[in-house]
Amino acid sequence: MIVVKNAPTWFGTIAYEIVSDVEGGKIAATVEMPSRTPSGAVRLRLRHPKALLIRSVTVNGRPWTDFCSDREVISLHGLTGKVAVVAKY
Repeated sequence: MIVVKNAPTWFGTIAYEIVSDVEGGKIAATVEMPSRTPSGAVRLRLRHPKALLIRSVTVNGRPWTDFCSDREVISLHGLTGKVAVVAKY
């Protein structure tokens, strides 16, 4: 598990927690989006230890298509507050 709290950014503080379940084929993250100044997007990079590509993503339990498997990046935009992300491999 990786946890970061109160990280300062140009857009306000951000916090996140990443939990790996690679044996179960997924990596989950909870992101507290910055609130001071809306950003264009928060880019979340989730690297699988065996370099597997992301097959699908859900954000707050709904399918999310704005991700790049090759770069291992999920773009989070139009979201506020706590956001739950699950990447499946």
